[in-house]
Amino acid sequence: MTDDSTDEQPAPPTTGAPFISNANKLGYLPPFDGMRGIGVCAVILVHATFEPFGGFAGTVDMFFVLSGFLITTLILEEDRRSGRVNLRSFYAKRALRLLPLMYLVIIGTLLAALAVHLLTDNRDLLDKAIGDALAGGTYMYHVVHPVHVELVGGGPPEVRPLIHLWSLTVEEHFYLLGVLVVLVAVRRNWTGALVVTFVAAWVAIGLARATGHVGPLFAWYQRPDSLMMGVVIAFVNARIPAELSPKVGHRLRVGAWVATGVFLAMFFVGTWFAKPFGLFVPFLVPEGGSLNDGLFWGKFGFSLIALSVAVMAITFARYRDHPVARFLSWKPFTELGRRSYAIYLLHVPIGVLLFETVGKKSGGLALLIYLPLLAITVECAHRLVERPTMRMRLKLAEPAVAGADTGGGAAN
Repeated sequence: MTDDSTDEQPAPPTTGAPFISNANKLGYLPPFDGMRGIGVCAVILVHATFEPFGGFAGTVDMFFVLSGFLITTLILEEDRRSGRVNLRSFYAKRALRLLPLMYLVIIGTLLAALAVHLLTDNRDLLDKAIGDALAGGTYMYHVVHPVHVELVGGGPPEVRPLIHLWSLTVEEHFYLLGVLVVLVAVRRNWTGALVVTFVAAWVAIGLARATGHVGPLFAWYQRPDSLMMGVVIAFVNARIPAELSPKVGHRLRVGAWVATGVFLAMFFVGTWFAKPFGLFVPFLVPEGGSLNDGLFWGKFGFSLIALSVAVMAITFARYRDHPVARFLSWKPFTELGRRSYAIYLLHVPIGVLLFETVGKKSGGLALLIYLPLLAITVECAHRLVERPTMRMRLKLAEPAVAGADTGGGAAN
């Protein structure tokens, strides 16, 4: 963990001068990897069953908040350190993190779908794989195949081999556009206006979902508001003093406990575990129904998950000894978190391919094979692809920031 005590604290910026962060250097945060590790396991559950664990769809919001917070913080730290942000280096490191494994998974899925087609004449799977590869490979999946279209008209989501790439394409658009907005706000010292704008947008999108509106191309269900919330808390963390008073620190610690409770409660009410207590709120709209027919988890769950993660993130960044942060820093969680990008990329195509082959003859055998096969392929991907590209990324990073890597979550 990076020693924060050596950072010099800059004077507050003058009017018109670029914004300068007050926060200590972030360094590596094990609880963030722990959250990713637990989150990606929840993603597997929701994609495997969906209705019983529909509330776990909110883990995407967790990844988005963490990503927005970490990326914005790294930008602020580099700008404070050198007076500028090297965009070429930033995008090169992002490309090394995201592209090699993603394109390998896309190519592997196409080849596997082609093999299934040749052996079983399953043309539908191949057509879906080709469409998904084109949409995901160009980072346009969420535009071509908007997520949660089943919420209008009801019914379960469509089974596609690379459907999960939607979240990566949303995040890539944040890297391309959101990062530039953040940079302009920093250089012009418009950070206050940016925070107000993003908070207003977060509230507006949350209210739109709560009243049954999905937005253009289902944009509100693709959760740009969670990325905005991550940016907001990064700027809040950068604006408040590096050392907080005991009173403020105590309140922040208590707030993290409350946020953790809200976080768990939101997941709980969206799962069948809440049924015996009469608290279950379904995620899926019944066939032929509409979001306006009643209360559905997505109408409020995404917003509350994002808000609770925001409070937890800023607390853990300031107080790494918080009991929840220590729990999330348990090595099995963090090791899963380090592999969460590989797990996220691989879990859907492996599951769909098994379902379309082995599962049609024996669903039990497919389930028995799935987890061991996923574990083996993830470990191979982590050791043979992620680790080598990580070493290349570290060569691009200056020594002062090498420890502050974002870790690469499910959508990061």
